[in-house]
Amino acid sequence: MTSSAKNEMKKAFEAAQKAILAKDTPLAGQHIEDLEALSKIYLRKNAFDKLRDFFGALIFALVIAVFVRQMWFEYYEIPTGSMRPTLKEKDRLVVSKNQFGVNIPLLSKHFLFKPDLVKRGGIVVFSGRDMDIPDVNTMYFFLFPGKKQYIKRLIGKPGDTLYFASGNIYGIDKDGKDISAEIQRETLGKINHIPYIHFEGRAISPKSPVQGIFSPVVIYQMNEPVAKLYVSSNRQIQGEMLPIASDRTSKITKYEDLWGFKNYAMARIIDRKQYLSFNGANLENIKPSDLYLELTHSPSLQNATLERDYYGRVRPTVGLSKSYIPLNETHLKRLFDNLYTARFLVDQNGSIRRYGYKKSQQPQMFQAKIENVPAGTYEFYHGKAYKVGWQGTLIKLPNDHSIYAFSKEKAKMFFNLGIEFDTRFSPDSSTQSLLPSRYAFFRDQNLYVMDTLTYNKDEKVIQNFRKNEELRTSYSNGTYSAFSEQKVTKKDGTIDADFIKQYGITVPAKSYLCLGDNYAMSADTRDFGFVPEENLKGVPDFLFWPFGERFGYPNQPLYGFITLPRLIVWILAFGTIIVSIIIHRKRTKLPQNFD
Repeated sequence: MTSSAKNEMKKAFEAAQKAILAKDTPLAGQHIEDLEALSKIYLRKNAFDKLRDFFGALIFALVIAVFVRQMWFEYYEIPTGSMRPTLKEKDRLVVSKNQFGVNIPLLSKHFLFKPDLVKRGGIVVFSGRDMDIPDVNTMYFFLFPGKKQYIKRLIGKPGDTLYFASGNIYGIDKDGKDISAEIQRETLGKINHIPYIHFEGRAISPKSPVQGIFSPVVIYQMNEPVAKLYVSSNRQIQGEMLPIASDRTSKITKYEDLWGFKNYAMARIIDRKQYLSFNGANLENIKPSDLYLELTHSPSLQNATLERDYYGRVRPTVGLSKSYIPLNETHLKRLFDNLYTARFLVDQNGSIRRYGYKKSQQPQMFQAKIENVPAGTYEFYHGKAYKVGWQGTLIKLPNDHSIYAFSKEKAKMFFNLGIEFDTRFSPDSSTQSLLPSRYAFFRDQNLYVMDTLTYNKDEKVIQNFRKNEELRTSYSNGTYSAFSEQKVTKKDGTIDADFIKQYGITVPAKSYLCLGDNYAMSADTRDFGFVPEENLKGVPDFLFWPFGERFGYPNQPLYGFITLPRLIVWILAFGTIIVSIIIHRKRTKLPQNFD
């Protein structure tokens, strides 16, 4: 702009300002029109200037948005069912990003972190950076590279030692104090916990076989190498426990003793023909029945076998024990009346596919079938069926809906396939590697299956089961372990801290054990390992969609509203806003000096 143009613009600004200060509205309006005309002449922007201003403003807004989302608060949508029933697919939350730390944007680090503010039993959001989680990369606003965030319930803090029994988690902190009540809060209701996802967790074998056998095999649980299986020089299958890297004090010598593995079984329903096929037509010591509950339990290195796994590899596998209980119609209806499933889609042909899975992940040939149920998306939760509507809203189905129509085959199908909805999990052999994600445990001598009290301790069938288990154990010369209940409290009701120390899992320093509320559908610490302290990002503060009984503060302990990290972030945020307002007012307050 030339000096004459600048002088002309200056005079126009001064004239407009003088009229405004004199409150001469008509004259001020005239001078403003003159300014607009001059700006079109002297301040006209070309296409490049306009693009520069647009992208500059956009980048500035995105940077502010990233800082807000990473350090202050963030909108979060639940992608999977791993936290059901507390949080469900399509739930919308506001997540506080400053409850116990001040995050460094786009990094898994903190400017400040206060570990004392982290609460056992609370729900946390954490980054997957540098963790053994597949498909963890993402882009924020299609511009900024980052890592996906995950939401789980925080169970153990650094130094805690935890043990799984009777569907509960018992624990002591680093000072030996009982923390079980903090972990297993009464408000959690039917939320139970299982110490493993699969008996072998993650089995890592060589890429190539030796004489047709993939050996050795290293078994990972909680992403820790805990055991090794191999074929010895004399062709015998051997197994050994490995030192647990995160807990050098661990003295566990048997695989089934890991953190309470022996207290749980994986369950499936088989018919009489399958039972006879699996057991060589042997009905000794068991009552004939149309259906049986098969319990697979007590994973052992001592009884390791050579099997062909799901991927077709012949390799050493953990030895498993199997027990059977007759399943009459009363027990079957009890299970059906308390059924819970993954969310699933029914198509026009009655084929069922798990919600969230692509068709390529679940080919038509492996999809189960259901009759007389209209096409739609459904789920069961403890016997109540719901149809999933717009944006994840749930519509409870009436009791006369066809989905409730009971039959033995339907109950068997939903029990065996109700999580995976994949017919490859249907029972076809006693050595089948794919077992449905259904679990069982004893609590107060009652047998719980699928979190349901299925067999009362006073029923004759369960009393006979216990006797048979004791007999099998006594005759086995130590090769068979009965499926039973492990007590972790002393006679006076206090926790047996020595037992917990010996058989529990200890959370390493600056790490946290996090689990999903829906153990049957959750990839969590049991799979990807402990969550590093630096990965913790925040906590959910408010569930605002859908409306209903879960609306508001999630099911977790109350966090303090005023904390040091929160004060720092709020002071910075409001300080920035106030400074911006002051600068804006200073720039726009009249009179202005145009020299």
